[in-house]
Amino acid sequence: MRGKTKAEKLEIFRSDFERLKKNREAMSLPELMRRCGKEYQALIAQVLEDADWYADTYIETFAFPTDPQDLIGNAQLNHRISVILREENAPGGLVERYRAALIDRLDMGEFKKLVWERYERLRQEAYNPYWARHCHRLNSGWIYNDILKKFWLPSESGKSGGWINSDYSGWDGRFPPVVKEEHNG
Repeated sequence: MRGKTKAEKLEIFRSDFERLKKNREAMSLPELMRRCGKEYQALIAQVLEDADWYADTYIETFAFPTDPQDLIGNAQLNHRISVILREENAPGGLVERYRAALIDRLDMGEFKKLVWERYERLRQEAYNPYWARHCHRLNSGWIYNDILKKFWLPSESGKSGGWINSDYSGWDGRFPPVVKEEHNG
């Protein structure tokens, strides 16, 4: 992908997509292929490369925290993620669908929705079972996460819940608890 920073790469993606849209709005697809076939195909290839970069970066940006000492859990998580990504890369999967949203329908909103669906599937099917291994409901009723080493403070008065230290500092609202019903202390 061209560009050095994520911001530069994102701007290149937006620019490539807008150029694709303008080309398609300016003339019919058969005429575009006849007059500028090679250049148009190169632009499509670039938009697809940009789209794949964006989708992969989305997953990396919102990466799930893991416990380096949970070797079995990490192996299971990595296996689940690789299975899901293989399925989504197969014909008819979300990768094909988000590419069609951009190239066939010129719909950036649909593309972003499908990228989010891919991430959400990873969260639900791969990460939540892993996260549940590390969220423990204590006898006191509190939920403790042994990766973050924090307690879950539920939402109150319109404020969203979050992970906090035992002294109520260090609020972190990412990754709400997924709890197997158990009591550990």
